[in-house]
Amino acid sequence: MDKFYVYRPFLDLVGFTEGTDKGRGYNETLSYGAFTGGPVDLVSMTLNQIDQLQTKMLQHPKNKFNSSAAGRYQIVRTTRRDIQKALRLDGTLKFDKDMQDRMGCYLLGVRGIDKYLSGRLSEDTLINNLAQEWASLPTTKGKGHFDGQNAAVGVARVRSVLAEVKRRHAEGQPVETVEVEKPVMPPQVEKEVRQKTNWFTSIFGAGGIMATFGAWAAGLDHEKLLIIAAIVVFFGLGFLLLGEWIVRRVRKIRKALEE
Repeated sequence: MDKFYVYRPFLDLVGFTEGTDKGRGYNETLSYGAFTGGPVDLVSMTLNQIDQLQTKMLQHPKNKFNSSAAGRYQIVRTTRRDIQKALRLDGTLKFDKDMQDRMGCYLLGVRGIDKYLSGRLSEDTLINNLAQEWASLPTTKGKGHFDGQNAAVGVARVRSVLAEVKRRHAEGQPVETVEVEKPVMPPQVEKEVRQKTNWFTSIFGAGGIMATFGAWAAGLDHEKLLIIAAIVVFFGLGFLLLGEWIVRRVRKIRKALEE
């Protein structure tokens, strides 16, 4: 699963407009390695090593751009340092693809993409904000935000990509679904509960009648016989009602399982 699934279309757009995807992607540096002494393996370097490399780029005598853009999203040293501080990233962490994607998404968030997705920021404002982060993106006027900078794509392309981001946001991260068979309580359960309850009630009732008859045969007075009979009837009805309650509970549980 892609943890950056929602923002991936825009990350890919930046990779295209910044020109890194036609080069070495996550391993690309400003002017395709002109100020790093050739290609470098950025994804295997720590953030501390990246800092040293970007400092070296800024000190290069031919670097008239005064830029240290590195990685797929061409993040300069000052911005990367700010991100590390904000996210409390240890300098020993790698500047790998996951880290670069994370930083790219952080910049999208700083420019307001999450406010846009929640309806709290207009699309035009977001587009103009993003053009200030990446010079290769156009403002709503179709030009780059910075003087002398030409946008690599038109505004319509940016709006199309934002529409896809919005669609993915509404859809949510795709997840793997597994069909689970619902548990079902067999109808026989209710029948068996009722039968066993009635059987127990019948046994108790028969035993009670025999006990009452035995007491009568032993010559107990009528008052004691009535007490014994009342006890038998009370407990007999109690078992009967308890059985019905159990049956109803079983029926309710079975119905819930079937929904």
